[in-house]
Parts: sequence; C-alpha cells; structure tokens
Amino acid sequence: MCPDSSNSIKGFIFDLDGTLADTKLDFAKMCTDAGLPVGTKILEHCASLNDHVQVKQILSVVEQHELAGAKKASWILDAETVLNKFHRAKIPMAIVTRNMREAARITIERLGIPVDLVITREDCLPKPDPDGLLMVAKQWDISPDELVYVGDFQFDLLAAKQAQMMACLIANQRNKHLFKMADKVITNFDQLSELL
Repeated sequence: MCPDSSNSIKGFIFDLDGTLADTKLDFAKMCTDAGLPVGTKILEHCASLNDHVQVKQILSVVEQHELAGAKKASWILDAETVLNKFHRAKIPMAIVTRNMREAARITIERLGIPVDLVITREDCLPKPDPDGLLMVAKQWDISPDELVYVGDFQFDLLAAKQAQMMACLIANQRNKHLFKMADKVITNFDQLSELL
C-alpha cells in the first residue's frame, strides 16, 4: 500500500546489505557452506527446524559470512552523501536488517552511517515480516504511511507493504524483476530527496 499523496514523508528506514552497504555477501556460497541447496532462505529454513544443534551450526556459518562481509563493507554509490544530508536536516532515519547485530554494528561503525536506530534479527521477526518496520514507526511515533522503507530485495518490498509504508526499491542489475512490486523505484539515492 502506497501512502496517500496528501501525507508528507517524515522519515526513512533502510535495509543495510545491498542498500546502504556493499558487503559482497555471496548467498550461494553461504548456502553451500551451510550444507543447504543454493537459493535456500536460510533464516526461514532454520525457523522450520526442531534440531537446535543443526540450527546453531547453520547460523554459525551465516554469522561467519556476515562478519567477514561487514569488515570489508563499502558504501553503495551516493548513499553516504544523501544520508549525511538527511542527518544534517534532522530527518529521522533507521536501519532494519536481517543481519545479526554484531555484523550490523561493524558495518555501521566502519562506514560511519549516521543512523541512531538499528533493528536486527535479534530484535524482531526477520523480513518479510513487518515487525521491525512497525517497531521503528512506534518508537518514532510516526504513522507508517508517512515513512519510506528503502531496500534492494523482495523481502524489503513485502515487509514495507505489510507495514503500509512506501516500498522503495534501489535498482540494481539483479532486481529488475521486482520493479512492478515497488511503489517507487530509484536508480540513485538523490531521488529520495524528491519524496520529502
């Protein structure tokens, strides 16, 4: 559900990997290293298992990949400039990520991402569940339809729509098939300013 055009946008929530930061995570290798078929939705697979030892082993592999990616993270093109501009303008910004908290912390500190509120998979149900997005809206005391969620993947768009936020897709070479799902598609971060 796209926000009513009469409502002004009051804040932005961002995905982290692939949206703000390039951590070069190789999800195919992550699946292979965890002993799972390539393309497995790992967190959802773990949630379906009753074998806690197996879950722990799989998540250990995921965490190793996430931490390695965080330590070499770099900014997605133009994201740094736009987030710093929004920060100076005191526009509320948050991150909601499926990542573990420690990997998110390392990425945010490494890049100096100017965001105070960070929600990780330890804090809420992972996207596409809207739980994390709604937690941010509640903490800010801003109606969800006055917020934009910016991401690069199907789960980001699904979470935004379920939260009744504007679903904004940052276009890349891998997500053209998602354009029709998004309320707004941007090819560079400067276009976010047009939503204010």
